Amino acid sequence: MNIPLMVDLTKKKIIIVGGGKIATRRVQTLLDYTNNIHVISPTITETIEKLVKTGRISYSEKCFESKDIEKADLVIAATNLEMVNNQVRLSVPSHALFNHAGRAELGNITFPNVFKRDRLTISVSTGGVSPKLGQRIIKSLEDTYTEDYADYVQFLYESRKYIKALKIGPSDKQALLEDILSDTYLDEKKQHVFIRWLKSQVK
Repeated sequence: MNIPLMVDLTKKKIIIVGGGKIATRRVQTLLDYTNNIHVISPTITETIEKLVKTGRISYSEKCFESKDIEKADLVIAATNLEMVNNQVRLSVPSHALFNHAGRAELGNITFPNVFKRDRLTISVSTGGVSPKLGQRIIKSLEDTYTEDYADYVQFLYESRKYIKALKIGPSDKQALLEDILSDTYLDEKKQHVFIRWLKSQVK
């Protein structure tokens, strides 16, 4: 069984084997979270080539060899050759995470469908069974959690910092944290008023 986790990839070494459309999608997804991405493939798409030229990712123009991923933290097999993808899978070091772009069940991680509203991240996974269903669900969630939620989540973040600093009992703090989850505080003006009040109480 899989458990959903949020993983910090900032200092992790990521290697993508493959340079086609699927590899490109993986690169574009991961660039929101890290620049430590290395692509291995005899050929690459124009999009990947531009990213290499601008220094956002690195690239080795070569066929895959097992030694290429010995120190990787995350390995992605994304070629259109099953033989190569299988070679990658069999070469993944025991410490590394592995995603098989074509056959999710062969890896130990899958890529969910994701959308972000600044600090708010919502992801949906079907375990690789139906990415299109995941896309459909994400679309419906995007219509529910509009751009306004980016400001609202930032408000919750700031409020929590001030509430934790208040010299009141734990139950009172929890009551305030619960209160700001009400729809009342989706209103930007009410957010500003509440933050000003919190600041006055912390001083």
